[in-house]
Amino acid sequence: MLWFCLACGRNTSSSQEQTSGAQSATSKRQSTTQAAIEKPTELVKPTVLTQLPISAYQASLALDGDTVYLLSRDSAFRLGPGQPAHGIKLSLGIGPTLTQSAFIFWSNGRIWQAPKEGGVTREIAKFAHQPQYFVASGNWISWIDMSEEGLYTIQTLDKNKPRVLVSSKGELSALAMIRDTVYFIERPTNTTWRIGTIPVTGGEPEYGPERNGRRPSMFSASESLYYYDVDKSEIRKLLGGVQKEETILSKFVCSPIYVSSRIHCGCVEGLFEVSKETHKPHVLVATRTGNITNIVSNDKMVVWTVDGGPDQVTVNMLPIERRDSTSQ
Repeated sequence: MLWFCLACGRNTSSSQEQTSGAQSATSKRQSTTQAAIEKPTELVKPTVLTQLPISAYQASLALDGDTVYLLSRDSAFRLGPGQPAHGIKLSLGIGPTLTQSAFIFWSNGRIWQAPKEGGVTREIAKFAHQPQYFVASGNWISWIDMSEEGLYTIQTLDKNKPRVLVSSKGELSALAMIRDTVYFIERPTNTTWRIGTIPVTGGEPEYGPERNGRRPSMFSASESLYYYDVDKSEIRKLLGGVQKEETILSKFVCSPIYVSSRIHCGCVEGLFEVSKETHKPHVLVATRTGNITNIVSNDKMVVWTVDGGPDQVTVNMLPIERRDSTSQ
């Protein structure tokens, strides 16, 4: 039996809007070339780690080895198979992140650090208003901010004081980090976008070519930077900077996208895995029970959230299957 992840969808800043756009286009069954995926005879049933009365669009996931974290506005939940969700009450607000040792978040005019195993929450910087969201790599952090005047900045911490890395009158988005390097998207105009990068230690940003159309809504950073180009329906990878790229897979929906040892994609048909070596897609879960809103993975597992309706999130987990790359 062949399964198809249709090359359609919309690029917005909301996972909910992207998924609903994909559903609408799927119903039309467009005649564009589609990526055929061989469905295994039997699919492994995912493990449900938890179901909680939280909006799936206001929660995020993080992985720390074998530990899964679900971050909501007011709690960080530690999840494990067969275990009740263990919640740490924290005012995480919008866009928290996880470093090697702690949760980083904003509250009441301060940036805070809370040990991931529980303990004393410590102020690490003063910052007047809510950043759009934080990202982390190791113990480096950065964030996107928009001032009341509409000026966008990307900032980091330097000896517990915020330091501006990039400033732009155009929209800045899709922030990601690989080691000590920050990647982002800038909109020079309302109809164009380009990829930028800058070391977290500072310097002048480097920009890739300016492009027309809808910008990617998110990056996924592993050893390289990956993204889903919604206009071309392609999974793309940057090659050693922002000037050159390669296409991993065409005519295939991958929104949301997450990359670790494998590339994991959500679409209305379910959850898919794409090999980095062969670029071939493989179905992991075939379901239409709800929109996939977040994905994280490592060498051991892939974890994702599913929207179960108003204020209802389900967190699912599958172990990473060790398939020989030549057979994918």
